[in-house]
Amino acid sequence: MSRVPRRPAELVGRVFFAKEVVRRGLLTKNDLRSSAWQRLFQNVYADANLAISHQTRCRAAASWLFPPGCAIAGRSAAALHGGAQPQPSAPVEVVVEPSARFGPLDGLLIHVAPWREGDVQRIQGVPVTTPARTCWDLANWLQLEDSVALIDSLRHVGIVDVSELGRYLDERRGER
Repeated sequence: MSRVPRRPAELVGRVFFAKEVVRRGLLTKNDLRSSAWQRLFQNVYADANLAISHQTRCRAAASWLFPPGCAIAGRSAAALHGGAQPQPSAPVEVVVEPSARFGPLDGLLIHVAPWREGDVQRIQGVPVTTPARTCWDLANWLQLEDSVALIDSLRHVGIVDVSELGRYLDERRGER
């Protein structure tokens, strides 16, 4: 006879850091393997009844996994800005300053690249590349057709415009 999984009320409908929950005695490591919980990343879990979107995974990664010098970037940043939405299980794209040591980590696609002051903003507390920087990264990291489609999705929702992208490019002329 199978037993009913433990579901502490304070974890129902939530994403949480497993080490903290185990340390507090709310769940055991064995409890985390039950059908009541779904693993998002190493040590990051969610209620199995919670619908997980790519944005949820981005917020979870930034909340519990990022050291200083990391930001959501690329396709993940485009999604947080309202552009095209990746599949919920798609890797969360992250840009890491060269001085920060981070990764590899299952479920994250980590790019090492410097950024300038003003290239990162906060969306609901999550560090995310600005729309212009996001377009810059998409153009650098993706095939032409994919980057054009994603940049166009950001233009379509009014997050960036051609003149803003032109200014951003002019300021970085000569950089990779």
